[in-house]
Amino acid sequence: MLWTELADRLARDIAGGRWGDGDRLPGVRPLARQAGCSPATAARAYAALRDAGVIGGAPRERFTVAPHGSARAAAWGTKATSLLVAGSDDPALDLLIRAAGGSVSAAPGARGSVQGLAHLARGTADAAAVHLLDAATGEWNDSFARGALAGAPALLVHLWRREQGLVLQPGNPKGIRGVEDLAQARVAWRPAGTGSRLLLERLMLLEGAEPRPELGVAADTHLAVATAVAAGAADAGLAVRAVAEPLGLDWIPVATESFELAMGAESRSAAEPLLEILATGEVHSRLAGMPGYDVAMSGETRLAA
Repeated sequence: MLWTELADRLARDIAGGRWGDGDRLPGVRPLARQAGCSPATAARAYAALRDAGVIGGAPRERFTVAPHGSARAAAWGTKATSLLVAGSDDPALDLLIRAAGGSVSAAPGARGSVQGLAHLARGTADAAAVHLLDAATGEWNDSFARGALAGAPALLVHLWRREQGLVLQPGNPKGIRGVEDLAQARVAWRPAGTGSRLLLERLMLLEGAEPRPELGVAADTHLAVATAVAAGAADAGLAVRAVAEPLGLDWIPVATESFELAMGAESRSAAEPLLEILATGEVHSRLAGMPGYDVAMSGETRLAA
């Protein structure tokens, strides 16, 4: 069962008087058992009804029908088929979401692979954009997608491979050769929980350089990293090549990542419009033209191994 179908059914039950204003609703797990779906699906259905003002509460509490919730449930008529995506910051993903229009939307709040997986686990997003390397296996994203869905089937939709590297001031006046030189540099750091932050910390430790984010400059996005370097607020930062070149910055490659969407099997149909947009000539060409992006395998889907 899709979360949209469950939300519709709950709205009909509330509008029909099964639960009145102020009545307590089943917990997420009991509802999932009753509906024959995953807890993530049940949580997503509740989240949609809460956002529409039909119910109140939070997943760790008991949901209740909101004041005037019965009337709002009676007016519930939207078949919410938009794919809600949380997770990593990426300029190409922003382009894709804009091109997809209302069929895909970005979840509000902080961006980052870890945050996206947390949304997916709670059922507050349908998919998580991730680029996380499992140091034990050398594989990208699989183990993290499986962990977020706690044993339920996890799908990974390949969007693209992208190059990450060190963004440097024009002419590289600090003479930075690689991550081993960052211990003495002013670094623009992505927030904790982002894949780029985790990658840079790991690479520095491998080179014997101690990461010191508390001494650097905060940068919420890849573009913010490049802007901080271009403005002279930082000597270097890790970001995709696509944000460095337009600002005339130097750039040293350090990694090529698999950037993918992790989702439960029930969200596959909601992802179809995004995959159709991804395959269109115009959008595909625009993505392929972005520096440092490889879209040869875009749209390929697999079960997380």
